[in-house]
Amino acid sequence: MKGHGTRLGILMILILLVCITAIVFLGTDTFSIKKITVYGNNAVDEAVIINTSGISYNDNIFKINKALVKQRIENSPPYPIVLSILLKLPNEVEIKVQERTPAAVVPYLSSNLVIDKTCFIIDIEKQRAETSYPSIEGVIIQSFAKGSKLKLIESESFKLRVLLNLLESICKQGVGDILATINIEDPDNLKLYTRDGIEIVVGQAVELDRKLGWLRSDAYSELLRQGLKGTLDVSVPGKAIFKPEEQKSEVVD
Repeated sequence: MKGHGTRLGILMILILLVCITAIVFLGTDTFSIKKITVYGNNAVDEAVIINTSGISYNDNIFKINKALVKQRIENSPPYPIVLSILLKLPNEVEIKVQERTPAAVVPYLSSNLVIDKTCFIIDIEKQRAETSYPSIEGVIIQSFAKGSKLKLIESESFKLRVLLNLLESICKQGVGDILATINIEDPDNLKLYTRDGIEIVVGQAVELDRKLGWLRSDAYSELLRQGLKGTLDVSVPGKAIFKPEEQKSEVVD
């Protein structure tokens, strides 16, 4: 029993020494943050992200709460997505972000809700005659707030899923600059309108990458070169039919 008590006493002393050592280290300048680096930012200045993170130079690196830092950054304009926060001992912090990119606008009263491809509202701006992004028509908004996702009324939940798929494909194919309007009044018969005055009949939200790929094809470029107006029907994947205004249909190969 005496030997057991001796071992226990030695163990307690060792634990105490470790705790004292840890306290000493934490109290020294060794782990005070000297360098903060942000990666993935293009439009947003690094200083803005560092400021919103709540991390300050000379803070103790072990006292950083990653979850709280992520929350602070993502909840502050322009709401970048935090991909990772890396603590590099003894005194460096690396923050990797992904900036949100405007994909479309949703007109509401006298304002435009600027959203990214996930329907996250990046900004709310005054409605104007022209915008750099396609305008979404045919949705009924339930609620909205800058810094959160767009909410449609419950009966339009299917439309929201269709819109998410459509915006994802539009961004992937890089055709957002071509489009003026996205109409999802009928989610089973999607229609897009280009800035060149051509109506694009998409139909159902299936094989969207394949359908929207026509807008970057040589055949579509030729239509524009000729200055033609009309309707391009891509509702059947792999097939595009162009109908000029007041003329018969023709297949675009």
